[in-house]
Amino acid sequence: SVADALVARPDCPCPRRVLIEGQPGVGKTTTLSKLVLDWTKGDNKALSEFDLVFYLALRKVAESQSLVDCIFDQLLPEDSPFDEDGLEEYLQTNKNVLIVFDGYDEWEPQESHDISKVLSGKILRDCCVIVSTRPSRTSELLKTMRPDTRLEINGFHQENVSIYVHKYFSNNISKAETLLDKLNSSYLSTGITLTPMFLLLICILWEERDDVLLSDRLCPLYDQLVLYLITRLCAKEDIHFVGDNMPPNIATAMLFLEKLALDGLMRGKLVFEEEEVTHYSIDVLGTLLGLGFLHKQRSPSKLRPSPQYSFPHKTMQEYFAGRYIASYVTAKDESAGRSLLEENFGTVRKVREMDNVLIFACGRLGRKASVIFQYLVDLHKKDLGLIEEDFYTFYDVRILKDWVRDTKLDNLASKVDYTAFQMTGLFTDTPAVFFAYQTYMETTLLCYFEWGQIDGFVEHFIRKRIIQFSDPTHRVCRALVQVMKCDQLRQAQKGSPQQCDIILRLLHAGKYLGPILDTLGACPCIAELNLRQSYLGRYGPTVTRPSLQLSRQLPHLKRLRKLVLSWNDLLPEDAQLILPVLESLRMLEELYLSGNDLHGTSDIFSNILPFLIELKILKVFDCCMTSAEIISIAHATVKNCEKMNIFDFDSNITTRQEYRRIDQILKRPLANHELTTEQSSRVHPAAEIFGTKEGRRMFAKYWSSKAN
Repeated sequence: SVADALVARPDCPCPRRVLIEGQPGVGKTTTLSKLVLDWTKGDNKALSEFDLVFYLALRKVAESQSLVDCIFDQLLPEDSPFDEDGLEEYLQTNKNVLIVFDGYDEWEPQESHDISKVLSGKILRDCCVIVSTRPSRTSELLKTMRPDTRLEINGFHQENVSIYVHKYFSNNISKAETLLDKLNSSYLSTGITLTPMFLLLICILWEERDDVLLSDRLCPLYDQLVLYLITRLCAKEDIHFVGDNMPPNIATAMLFLEKLALDGLMRGKLVFEEEEVTHYSIDVLGTLLGLGFLHKQRSPSKLRPSPQYSFPHKTMQEYFAGRYIASYVTAKDESAGRSLLEENFGTVRKVREMDNVLIFACGRLGRKASVIFQYLVDLHKKDLGLIEEDFYTFYDVRILKDWVRDTKLDNLASKVDYTAFQMTGLFTDTPAVFFAYQTYMETTLLCYFEWGQIDGFVEHFIRKRIIQFSDPTHRVCRALVQVMKCDQLRQAQKGSPQQCDIILRLLHAGKYLGPILDTLGACPCIAELNLRQSYLGRYGPTVTRPSLQLSRQLPHLKRLRKLVLSWNDLLPEDAQLILPVLESLRMLEELYLSGNDLHGTSDIFSNILPFLIELKILKVFDCCMTSAEIISIAHATVKNCEKMNIFDFDSNITTRQEYRRIDQILKRPLANHELTTEQSSRVHPAAEIFGTKEGRRMFAKYWSSKAN
């Protein structure tokens, strides 16, 4: 939980700066609101040390406001016993204060602003600070803030979906069950419904009518919500509304709102002054408020206390901005649409920052979205061509390169992005610029997915036959399921063996991997399957157990030559499901199993190795295996795998004497031995001189060799 991040731990004895990241609608604001509620009720011991907690919505903060002004404006009543000077003195002298800043991505920071100074530690250094943001603004935030803790909110687990639906329809259990049946039957529970806000929208629509069109695409969901709100207003005001022909006043208000949404996002503006929303017509504002598309709030300015207006949620503003782009492209010719894209999305970096707008636009455009896709393809060639080859070969070649110095990549990401995009797993050797590259690919994939024509993504962006993502979101994983099933991929499999080989690398895929595992058999031409650090183990004996799903699909991959399952928390019972089916993979050349608990499985290795005569590399580094088990496997490799040249069994339960015996069994230097067991209990020699450039190079080289 977020509160647990404030508790002392060995690597951070006094956590004071917490950064929370999460995709749109995933529940960042709700989580922080619950945190404050728990403090008021005294329900959490971790929060009991704080005398005061201040929760500030950054979207409501004005440029001219001080921190104390913000607190008075958002939190304190006019007759508060505090005065501004007294509150400022209290903040400066009291260490037991928690300040929560919600929605950094909804605020335009100024270096001179008090909030920027708090984040940077220039003022109120002793106060504890929590700040939330979308990942698209993390790099910018890290210019100012040095968090000692970073958390990611991933949304619901699958079981949470059922709990939430039942609570929403607590008075109508049959309606809840019908909705859940419909969701489960289409795998929706592994996609869009894991985002709490989107599940809420589905429940709202389902409450009104049970013929709601449900899919994993966002745009149809928002389209139906907008239609529902328009229909509701028309019924309330007795306005005739049938089909797609909106009443003139609503149609006019919608066109105004769409342009306001895009203009605001381009200026980083989420809160609008009254003159900005009334200059067209005061009646338009009344219509938009009646529909619920704009919300009214009081101004934070004490000199100009006029009301302000904002969309209910940032995703709603992005939806209407996407509608504007779709309407513009539909009404104009292709060159005009291209000009609009170049003006507003001129770089890869801008596409990454405004990804939801493009995704919504593609969902609205249908066939006419081709102008957006051609633009994305051209932008990819222009800005990403320099690193495309290295991105896809890194996991084989592992070239250590200073991308910031070697290549001018300002259009791809800011310099601070190269420190923000960091893999949070066991190995962090992947260059950060590759994660910036990947976010563009994710945006492009979701644009095609929202359009409903995933074949285009395969044609233009999987030309090298490599599907590669690290730490993909649940929506990306759901889109990848469609990639695996698409006709374009199947047609390509009809070529020569070399032409139709597919490389699938999904690292750190975590809990969203299940549907992809179930579709592996649809791509029998997979030649490399890399699922490193995807948490396939420790799930217990369930029917959705990833190791069980994988064991059912692997026999279909007859052309698999490289399998990477390293560092997956596999337990012996998981290995007992997966290892036996490997005997059907007669073309397998490389098998990476390091970092799992494989004790007690040597008999299985002895049984399958006679069938894996093409095997050249076997890595069981740090697999909790005894010397007797390693010796058994060594005998089997010598007897059956004549092409074996690397057998890495380091960091298992093996003494120096047993280690030598294993080498004698192998008869030739198969293993890539950096460490013996006795040495592994000490610090690696490179680590002793890690402060030197040579030490860092040696250390990186060592762990790079162990990464798989």
